[in-house]
Amino acid sequence: MRLHRNNQSYDAVPLERHRFRHVLGLALSLATLALNLGLGQACYLGPAEPTPTPTLAPTEIPTPVPPTFTPEPSLTPVPQLQVGSAIVVGGEVRTRPEPSTRNVPIGTLPDQEPVRIAAVVQGENWLVGEQTWVSVSPPWASEWLQLEDGSYVYGAFVFQLLEGETSPVLDFGGEEKWIDVSLSEQTVRAMVGEQAVHVAAATSGAPGFETPRGTHYVEPDGRVVLERMTASQAGYNPSQARYDVERVLFTQYFDRQGNALHLNYWRADSVFGAAPTSHGCVGLRLHDAQYLWLFAQPGTRVEIHD
Repeated sequence: MRLHRNNQSYDAVPLERHRFRHVLGLALSLATLALNLGLGQACYLGPAEPTPTPTLAPTEIPTPVPPTFTPEPSLTPVPQLQVGSAIVVGGEVRTRPEPSTRNVPIGTLPDQEPVRIAAVVQGENWLVGEQTWVSVSPPWASEWLQLEDGSYVYGAFVFQLLEGETSPVLDFGGEEKWIDVSLSEQTVRAMVGEQAVHVAAATSGAPGFETPRGTHYVEPDGRVVLERMTASQAGYNPSQARYDVERVLFTQYFDRQGNALHLNYWRADSVFGAAPTSHGCVGLRLHDAQYLWLFAQPGTRVEIHD
């Protein structure tokens, strides 16, 4: 911006006109200065460009997805079970030089390893052990299996497929494998689609400790091959229930209240399929507990009804 001040000599003009022009020029110069400095009307610089408002992308709210259970990949090939064949069940098992745990193990067998049984012998009752409260001890609790190499394994950790049974580890081509529990019949069925491939007699919750009806699923961390069950662990106070059971095998919890499918070895054989006797769990005989352990996995649906 420049302020014009005319200090040069003027042309030869009459003095009055010169003064008039000088005054006029000075007035115009001052007016221009006032306009440019904002002393009069503000300079119009044109419309201001609006500041663009950023457009925010809409936030996507994820659609709730029901929980899924992905089984851990197994490094053990699925055994081709035939009638009479046997496999290890419940994880790695130790072999012994004698039918007793009171000696040093001489080897191990991996989960679902096929084994050949040379003989069934009587040995240590490892299952019951020192539990004096157990009034009924099943005959198989003292059975050990002698293998072809002369070593011994405890019989409860070997599954044998019986005549007329469908293999629990069979690939059913994508059909849903689920478990049906009938409280009125006191039975448990291993189901593939709408077909029962195995039926087991059971004993469910006694009056006051009823097994919960409805749709359940084997919990993601709910498979425990060997554990100790106590009343306090299940949330009972001494006025409600008292029990302390060691070496419960093949437990599959289907809710967070402590209800499960599992081996029940402390009840008489006559109650299975006939009478509810438990504190809410579904008790099973050994062979059936083994079968359902091999059949199910975390996320397996469990339907419980009358």
